[in-house]
Amino acid sequence: MTALKKVLCPVDLSKETGSAAAEAASLAHALGAELVLLHVMGEPALAGLGQPLLEPGEVSPFTLPKLAEEYRIELSDRLTRLGNKLRTGGLQVSTMLMRGPPHEAICSAADDARADLIVMGTHGRTGLSHLLLGSVTERVVRTAKVPVMTLHLN
Repeated sequence: MTALKKVLCPVDLSKETGSAAAEAASLAHALGAELVLLHVMGEPALAGLGQPLLEPGEVSPFTLPKLAEEYRIELSDRLTRLGNKLRTGGLQVSTMLMRGPPHEAICSAADDARADLIVMGTHGRTGLSHLLLGSVTERVVRTAKVPVMTLHLN
């Protein structure tokens, strides 16, 4: 078996994925591997991240690029803060921010980062919610070129 040098951990920056990131960090540290945190950006909501970025009537084709850039900066800052929090005991942590369909972006990021393993959380949806929403984790497991370790998130 070859040594694992890079562990990719996709995070959606929710509280639940913080525990998946901590587990991935612990594993990477134990293996002497680098941890790569990835966030796949969705499109910015006009409401922003917890507070309105624009007042009603301010939305125009000229404001949308500004909104998208503010959204990217906020997500990048949050990802960096998570990386800094996990960077203990000499663990090397890097971050990536990508756009696109999540499962495709995760597999592409694994290729780009030359990751040896993907560690990601799953919410364990079943029934109708799984059928309607699909499973990013399931798609990654099916299409990734490297092994995928899944962690059940509550």
